[in-house]
This record gives sequence, structure tokens and C-alpha cells, in this order.
Amino acid sequence: MRSKLSPYFIACLALVLCVASACGKRGETQTGANNQSSTPTAPAPPRQPQTPFERDMDYVRKGQFTYVLIFSRKDGGVFDKDDVAYLKANSPAETNQWISTDEGRKVIAGSNFEFKPEHLSELDKRFNIQDYSGK
Repeated sequence: MRSKLSPYFIACLALVLCVASACGKRGETQTGANNQSSTPTAPAPPRQPQTPFERDMDYVRKGQFTYVLIFSRKDGGVFDKDDVAYLKANSPAETNQWISTDEGRKVIAGSNFEFKPEHLSELDKRFNIQDYSGK
């Protein structure tokens, strides 16, 4: 005697076969077929070389200082010992990062303490000041 297969059994069998056959194809595309058809990624364009000043600014920015100021002499000259002493004497004592850059023509200050108006007034007598805080 021949028994009839129920439609429910046939539907379940078809579902199992679909799932089983899909698993094999998925593995193939992840390993072999997908790698062969994908194009290699293009290399990133080379970065433009940074100037020493840009490298020093990046270094100070990575310090996450609240205040970043750049000082240069009004005549564009190189800082000497007296300039550095004057700069430090008229800045907040807590300023903890000083970087001489641009062949000694600029000094970058990084601090988490505010340069008060009296500091800036004294420093402005002798230096050009650029505020890079938050930039």
C-alpha cells in the first residue's frame, strides 16, 4: 500500500533543503568567489609633507590644551634668551608646554590656564600673538 505524503511534510522538507543549500553557497562567496571578484582597494594618496611648524602645532593640539597661543617677535627675528625669559615671566606660571618652532622664530604655548588680559597686554608690547585656542 502506498501512503500519501502530507502537504505539511513536503513544505517542511522543501524548507530544509533550501536552508541547507543556501548555507553552502554562502560559505563559498565568503571565501573564494567573493575574493576573486572584488577589486583591490586603491592606495590612499600620499600625504603632503608637513612643515616643522605644522608638525609642532599637531603635537600641541594632541595635548588637548584649552589655550594655544603662538608668539613671534615683532621684527620677525629669532627668539633669544631674553625673549624667552620675558615670555615666561609674563605668562601664567602654570603654562606647561613651550615649543620653539619655525627655526626659532615662533614659540607655541599650550596651557589649560587662561592668559589674563594683563599677561596679554605685557606680551603684546614685545611680541605678535596669534590665538589658536579651539582651532
